[in-house]
Amino acid sequence: MDTAAAMNEPPRPDGMADPAPEIAAANEERYRLISSVATDYVFSSALAPDGALILQWVAGAFEKITGYTFAEYVARGGWRAAVHPDDLAQDDRDLATLRANRDLRSELRTLAKDGRVVWVEVAAHPVWDESRNRLVGIYGAVKDVTRRKQAEAESQATTDTLNAFVDSVPAFGAFVDADERYRFVNRYHENWFKDSRRHFIGRRLEEVHRPSTYAIMRPYSRRALAGETVRYEHEMTGRDGQYYCFDVQYVPRRASDGTVLGYFSLVFDVTERVLRDRQLLRTQRLESVGRLAGGIAHDLNNILSPVLMGADLLLDLVQDPNGRNLLDMIKSSAQRGGAILRQLLMFGRGEGESHVALDLEPLIRDMLKIAAETFPKNVSVRSRVEPGLPAVLGNVTHLHQVLMNLCINARDAMPGGGRLTLDARAETVEPEQVNAGGAQTAGPHAVLEVADTGTGIPHEILDKIFDPFFSTKPVGQGTGLGLSTVLGIVRRHRGFIRVDSRPGAGTRFRIYLPAAPAEVPAVAVESAAAPPPGQGEGILVVDDEAAARDVVRQILSQHGYRVETAASGEEALALYDRDPARIQLVVTDLMMPGMDGTALLRHLRQTAPQLRAVAMTGGLSRAEMAQALEADSAEFLLKPFDAAVLLETVRRALRA
Repeated sequence: MDTAAAMNEPPRPDGMADPAPEIAAANEERYRLISSVATDYVFSSALAPDGALILQWVAGAFEKITGYTFAEYVARGGWRAAVHPDDLAQDDRDLATLRANRDLRSELRTLAKDGRVVWVEVAAHPVWDESRNRLVGIYGAVKDVTRRKQAEAESQATTDTLNAFVDSVPAFGAFVDADERYRFVNRYHENWFKDSRRHFIGRRLEEVHRPSTYAIMRPYSRRALAGETVRYEHEMTGRDGQYYCFDVQYVPRRASDGTVLGYFSLVFDVTERVLRDRQLLRTQRLESVGRLAGGIAHDLNNILSPVLMGADLLLDLVQDPNGRNLLDMIKSSAQRGGAILRQLLMFGRGEGESHVALDLEPLIRDMLKIAAETFPKNVSVRSRVEPGLPAVLGNVTHLHQVLMNLCINARDAMPGGGRLTLDARAETVEPEQVNAGGAQTAGPHAVLEVADTGTGIPHEILDKIFDPFFSTKPVGQGTGLGLSTVLGIVRRHRGFIRVDSRPGAGTRFRIYLPAAPAEVPAVAVESAAAPPPGQGEGILVVDDEAAARDVVRQILSQHGYRVETAASGEEALALYDRDPARIQLVVTDLMMPGMDGTALLRHLRQTAPQLRAVAMTGGLSRAEMAQALEADSAEFLLKPFDAAVLLETVRRALRA
């Protein structure tokens, strides 16, 4: 508001003469006292003929607010000169409001005489000439609101700091009122829901969240609105079809009278931690079952071995076709039983087969051929092997079993047909993925990927699929050992598995196997010839299981060997000591009560270091047998075995 001239006293409205000097002095003192404590002043301005506003008079805390005397203020240029340069546009808009015959209430900055920035609140009323329909003057009040504005700025700064802090928290932060409406949400909501915060504010929980999600939230929300601090875990399938788990906390907010105004909600995504914990529990379960499997395998393999070798003996005696078919069926069943037991050992303890450098591409081609020839025609099979796929250190039989199990599972997940994809590529595993990400080693890996477009795996059972004997297939259509065997094989190859699945959209298994060092050569496999008959060599067979001991004796005797038997380590040692020259080879079970096979061989080697030996077991792997025998050299037989394997192993041991 431009000022040009002014009067430092208001005119008398009654037109009377000025009061007596003493009255004027008293009024002046009263005015000075009021001005010293007041925070505002009043003013009146008139419109000059040239359109400029002329300040006529002021009263109140004018000098306290501006720092100027009335005369100094006018001489300096008045109101317009005092307005902060950054607020001149606001002052122009204010004057336009008054010229439109509208009352004004505005806040802007002014500059005091000492350079201070003074925030003022202006309340002005236009004096309007109705006959000429124009502004002729202004009167109003100016109030110093600097402290309030400073407090507001400090409060806003605090609010901004708190908002920045809440926005930086890697969690969903929100305030929900007593009507279950969102009143505040942090930025994490925008990142997760891919929507503006405005999408949430003022909307009820049930309007924002899916019915299934709200059904879980509702009882906890009601408890929080009743004044209870609650905490729970919320598991769900996200919009992307992935499994998520959240740690949810609701803390009530109360008014001064105790009324619950709503609650603060803090929700952390704990999916990775939960999955790691489940992986640890799964590993512990597998270790426990693995220990149990060793004992089971030992007992059952001792039972299956005489069945398998007995069938071989009978096949040499029986000529009737029906009888031979029956014996073949018995032998085949015993072999399948042995295969199941080997699977138990593989995922739990491992057989410790030697690993060689393998090119995975022939393995993939072989699997594709099997799938093309045996899978239903409504299942299409596709494959892509990217250039640069590294070789891996592995066992070709076991890796073939991995692919076979995964492809069969994929086929079974597509009863109405679909697409099976078998891809392979190179990928580098970063150091941060080791342990936390499931990897055992960092560096270059070969990745085998088996994907289908089948039914998918529900997230609530996704953490159980590698458990032994867990199966979703009907009774009789699966053992529940397929994926647990896959996991055991992959771990023994120092690899790891990733699984992605969406119900109704298919499943993808990714097998990560460390690349073989470039200097590791490929190993050629020699073909085995039929073993020749024995030449009367003396063999001592030691086994606490009578059936296994007797059937081994019969097979060796029928093939030209001279055989003696013992039921324990102590008996075998005594028998050997009576005539050591009669024994050229000891075939002993390792796991026996009393003196076991390991102790027996050590005693024998003390007096006969060159004595040849074959170690049998139904519960230990080759690596574990070698470790048990330490430096003692021996051939190994894993039960159950048939006559051909027994004879070949004995021949090899005698030639050593």
